[in-house]
Amino acid sequence: MKHFWTALISLLILTSCDDGDIIEDTFNFTNATVQKCSSTNVLYKINDKEALVFSTPESSFPNEEGTQNLTVNSSNSVVYKKFSAATNASNICDTPTLTVTEEWNVTGGTIEIITTKIPDTNDPNKTVGYNHKITFKNITFNAPGKEIVYDSYEFGSYRTDVVDLKFDYTAAVMQDCAGNNLIFKYNNNNALLLDIDPTLYQHQTVGTKTALIGAVNKVTYRVYNGNLNSSYFCQAIPPSSPTLTEEWVAQDGVTGVSGIIVVETEQQTTTTYRHVIKLRKTTFKKGVLTYSPAPEGDYTFGEIIN
Repeated sequence: MKHFWTALISLLILTSCDDGDIIEDTFNFTNATVQKCSSTNVLYKINDKEALVFSTPESSFPNEEGTQNLTVNSSNSVVYKKFSAATNASNICDTPTLTVTEEWNVTGGTIEIITTKIPDTNDPNKTVGYNHKITFKNITFNAPGKEIVYDSYEFGSYRTDVVDLKFDYTAAVMQDCAGNNLIFKYNNNNALLLDIDPTLYQHQTVGTKTALIGAVNKVTYRVYNGNLNSSYFCQAIPPSSPTLTEEWVAQDGVTGVSGIIVVETEQQTTTTYRHVIKLRKTTFKKGVLTYSPAPEGDYTFGEIIN
């Protein structure tokens, strides 16, 4: 009888481990850091041949404090992969070159994301970024013939920085090019360019005209590796120096909502008109990063007198 109870207790211990201990032995990412793919909103952790991958929309990481609970689905997916050799980011973010020898997909459960501010070390009243603590709750990992459940699995933390583009063109002069529709301002090594329909600001009619940002009316913000000059953007063949290092493209507009070019025209003299150009609720995007110079209103780009 003594041997019977010993065997039974051993069996119960082994059985109870199937809900967590086995997967913890297999999925060991305790010392791994949460990383992000450069061109997609995919987060991952790597431990030698293993990778734990979390894919979710960019909107899951807002730059504002609060808690989100996302349902695991095709948009918010979690998968564990084991490769044939030590892996790296390219096998997760690009076309893999290694063979996946084992894959566990998560079905069911939720993803809790707790977002808190990261203050500036020199100015506690200034926020430099946001920390997003990610925890998987009541998730089920599935592989052929296997199923393991976690009540709570801490994936880790991901940081998003507060984007602060240099949109201060107060002292810059509005300029245009004779051979195209481009108008622009530049400040040292950065520039804001508007390639828009000239009738918006050349038509001598007092009042307000609007147009959506899109294929006809384009707005971009660019950063170069050196200082610019007044003739840089008007040349048929762009100069080889300075070179472009960053480009942020204004997103297409939505009627009455966002991405709107506003031109306010008033008569200045008997022969001249003043056109003030504004960007209403305009969002610039580079990869998965976004920036808006005036999220809830108008950003005044400048004026043209003709």
